[in-house]
Amino acid sequence: MSAYTEQEELEKFKTWWKSYGNALILGVILGAGLLFGNKYWQQYQERRIVEAATLYDELRQHYQGNRPEPARAAGTRLLDEYASTPYAAMAALMLARHGVVSGDGAAARKHLQWVLDHAADTPLAHAARLRLARLLAGEGKHEAALAQLDVKEMSGFEAEYLEARGDVLTALGRAGEARAVYSAALKAAENRAPYRQTLGMKLDDLGQEATP
Repeated sequence: MSAYTEQEELEKFKTWWKSYGNALILGVILGAGLLFGNKYWQQYQERRIVEAATLYDELRQHYQGNRPEPARAAGTRLLDEYASTPYAAMAALMLARHGVVSGDGAAARKHLQWVLDHAADTPLAHAARLRLARLLAGEGKHEAALAQLDVKEMSGFEAEYLEARGDVLTALGRAGEARAVYSAALKAAENRAPYRQTLGMKLDDLGQEATP
């Protein structure tokens, strides 16, 4: 390559650097910043999961030790500060269960609704919805219970939803509808022998459908 050509290439590079050099440096800095930021975010999220798990274990131990006040405090903190972690939804389910045990249906409903509002369509959300429907039915709010059970996406909980619906229909005296729903639940639970026995007993309790 001639000296002239080398100089020409050097000048071209200088011109290019004047136009794009700063942007290149900025891109490198931003790339490094994003890489560092992503690593920091992952570490932050992992730390929060560990903290939430520790707090959930405290909640569980307080309830096992019959210490409801510190248990509720731990649960409230989980819901307030770690709402994005699965441990918060698990804590809400536990708080709801103890609300039922202590006769505080309003608190139980509030915590179950919290799970529905924050846990999306996860198994925890389905568990909360099923418990809420049974809680409403136990309070005599059968139509509200049926409304809770009217969902399109059951994500593997088909038999449980159908069973709960059959229980509400039975309580309403709508035996024919309950019988059909229990039968559908049996079909949905075809690979779960012990559960099928429970469903079969409920279906048998309704007796045979009357023939005209």
